[in-house]
Amino acid sequence: MTSNAEFLERAKRVLAGAHTNLPGGGFAPRFIVRGEGAHLWDADGKEYIDFALSAGPLIFGHSNPEFLQALKNQLDTLWSLNSTIYQQSALEVELAEKFVQHVPCAEKVHFNPTASETVQLVIRLTRAYTSRRYFIRFEGHYHGWFDNVLGGIINEEATGRPFPKESKQALATEGRDVAALEQSFLLPWNDIEILEEALKKYGEEVAMIIMEPILCNAGCCPPRPGYLEKVRQLCTKYGVVLCFDEVITGFRVALNSAQGLFGVTPDIATFGKAMAGGLPLAAFAGQRDMMDLLLEKRVVSGGTFGRYPLGLAGALVSIKILEKDDGAFYKKIDSIQKRLMDGLKEISKRRGIPMFIQGTRGVFITRFIDIGKEVAYSIRDFEGVDTQKERRWAELMAEEGVILMFVGRFYISSAHNEADVDRTLECADRVMRRL
Repeated sequence: MTSNAEFLERAKRVLAGAHTNLPGGGFAPRFIVRGEGAHLWDADGKEYIDFALSAGPLIFGHSNPEFLQALKNQLDTLWSLNSTIYQQSALEVELAEKFVQHVPCAEKVHFNPTASETVQLVIRLTRAYTSRRYFIRFEGHYHGWFDNVLGGIINEEATGRPFPKESKQALATEGRDVAALEQSFLLPWNDIEILEEALKKYGEEVAMIIMEPILCNAGCCPPRPGYLEKVRQLCTKYGVVLCFDEVITGFRVALNSAQGLFGVTPDIATFGKAMAGGLPLAAFAGQRDMMDLLLEKRVVSGGTFGRYPLGLAGALVSIKILEKDDGAFYKKIDSIQKRLMDGLKEISKRRGIPMFIQGTRGVFITRFIDIGKEVAYSIRDFEGVDTQKERRWAELMAEEGVILMFVGRFYISSAHNEADVDRTLECADRVMRRL
């Protein structure tokens, strides 16, 4: 049997890089060969509790029997993969109808293979719809790996348009088009006054504002009370398209997603990760007059696998499971997550280790810092965080048999149970004793 060490040597010879969600860019010292429920096994036979869940998509855990059986039934009864991959399928219509049923902003829906390219198509669409050039994004929010949305920092010295500037501390990459960062304005999030001032000056040039409605990628920061409502008002006032990036929050925090949870409806929203139960599929949904630019071919969208049947089936099955039993899925993960978060808070307090913990349904973070308040509304609240201790925390937890995402992010699935929480807290106690 091939070991972790042997896989590592093979990987170094033939792979160009590690999984994009691993910290540091290096290969992991473990190679996964099996997953079941909330557990993984590596090539050496070691078992882990998985809270990374492939960066979030596996909301039902690994190899979920209900999901897999329903997926098989969809494929067996609706079509042959080979005969429909290049055709409009009945499944695509049924899935889009589910979006329209549950997602407040969804009047029409468009499917793509990945969320990164979905964001780019939304940028193109909103530019065409408004005949404007720029879009606004926010510090710490993640909208994919393309040049025009990746990283950059706020230019505090800017005297004109607030374009971001390059920084090695903010997802810097070589090979970026030098003009890419001048497609967007980069502003601090949760600061309505700064946004309002930017729109007063440049609103007639802005096609779209894009944001995570809950900042899951950088601290699970919630919006300040009234912030989303005020942004909605400003977008309406200045004729700017409001886009919620619900790639993480979509269908995870609620069937009607974060926009339904907060009661604020954007003009368009992007989805991915959890919506297909672990299969790759993304989508955006929005108001009819804007979406019809695609139907009229005034905006071009291409791609061979944009509506591939396996992903569509996965998304339809996922939504049907989430609909069952009056939200039983959400009630279960609420219970598991609360007990885990409360337990970690108790251990860190008892061990005298400053640890800030916050999250939304299905995802939370652990950061080694005392911010002196109950809620972090901005990534700036985490300035001074002990990043070395965070890396060590994740490394030691993996040694103990618990896998987290980087920056101590935990995703919760319906496969996690009370025994997993017990074991995780025992591991965390031992790790914090060593930190």
